[in-house]
Amino acid sequence: MHYHFIAIGGIGMSALARIVLSRGFPVSGSDHQSSAITESLTKEGAYISIGYTAENLPEGAIVVYSTAVLNNNPELLAAKERGFTIIHRSELLRRLIQGKKGLLVAGTHGKTTTSSLLTHVLHECGMAPSYAIGGMIHSLGNNGGEGFGDYFIAEACESDGTFLDYPGFGGIITNIDKDHLDYWKTEEALVQGFRTFIEGITSKQHILFCADDERLSRMSPQGISYGFSRRAMARISQYSQQGWTLFFDLEFQGRTFKDIEVTLIGRHNVLNSSAVFVLGLQLGISETSLRSALKSFCGVGRRVEKRGDAGGVTIFDDYGHHPAEIVTTLEAIKTAIGKRRLIAVFQPHRYTRTRDCLEGFSEAFVHADLMCLTDIYSAGELPISGINVETLLETIRLKQRGEVLYMPRKNISIQIRGILKQGDVVVTIGAGDITKVGAELLEQLQETIATVS
Repeated sequence: MHYHFIAIGGIGMSALARIVLSRGFPVSGSDHQSSAITESLTKEGAYISIGYTAENLPEGAIVVYSTAVLNNNPELLAAKERGFTIIHRSELLRRLIQGKKGLLVAGTHGKTTTSSLLTHVLHECGMAPSYAIGGMIHSLGNNGGEGFGDYFIAEACESDGTFLDYPGFGGIITNIDKDHLDYWKTEEALVQGFRTFIEGITSKQHILFCADDERLSRMSPQGISYGFSRRAMARISQYSQQGWTLFFDLEFQGRTFKDIEVTLIGRHNVLNSSAVFVLGLQLGISETSLRSALKSFCGVGRRVEKRGDAGGVTIFDDYGHHPAEIVTTLEAIKTAIGKRRLIAVFQPHRYTRTRDCLEGFSEAFVHADLMCLTDIYSAGELPISGINVETLLETIRLKQRGEVLYMPRKNISIQIRGILKQGDVVVTIGAGDITKVGAELLEQLQETIATVS
């Protein structure tokens, strides 16, 4: 079987392509531009074309597409006309999980960090999991792989409802928040989707859900609850953040596990780490092995990812695009950096999300000393009347304690460079192409240093 991936450079599609390659199947694909992901896949054996055209389709290939692929994509149209087998990426993931014990990580926020941490832990503890993750795991150098062990760890995204398709043995549900209402339409439908998802997981002693999340708690699912709440079965009794490291105590099944250490920041990551720790115990991993594995975790791409230092300025990049994610991330960074000035550079993602989360964005940047807002990244959506960067700017300025600036996306790195001072910490935030800005800014700062010296 030959698999052809349309938009193979996407973080989710590339993870599946890596697994298919490692299982020995020929892989080809296409994307609208070359990237580090397409280049690495080429080195691993995939044949990749830049640009979409019917000529890219190998004869008899199984064509894989995602929800992000437009209906008028030339390759998708040609595959239909020529009678090729066409499957959604969720169907391929379902097939890949079959035959293994699926450990599914779901939730509006924290999926990628939690699934990456779980993958790292099982890998370090010798369990050789297969995995498909929505981020590059630094310790493994990729986002997908085939292991010889029994478990398959998958990030199960609710954005298009396809997380209901995956066979789950166990899993972690981090939280439920109002997002992706362009698909679910109502909060009630979203919550029901998660309820159906949890009910589909077969081993109740391997289901972890956050007791601190109101929507999950009201659902009262079968499984093990975790969190700071006194009603949690696995209860976090205290935690501290020391620089870029977390320490926490966890009470579970009559035992207290003191001073668990993980190289992450923020209260939200105490929750994520505790879920992984407990699931590890339930899978039979020793406390000693779990502690060592958590301590050696070195992060995942685009989740408070350090891009570098230059001229006394430190630059980070983060995928956060929902107010709840942004406020917790900025609070954690501010705790880590102390009195250094924190500059948040935010690119809103999608008009629908900007509309649905407008009020939430008003308080999302309160921990930033300076906030720079740029244009909305449409992600293919059509504009919505009254939802624009001017409206968002006005909303944020109502509650922001620090200065709020608007900077057009074009040449934004040059504009940011003009306001920087030695000691500043810059974090670019968003799910769009804002991720490119950190590298551009770093290069400009390094050039300035070279010129001066």
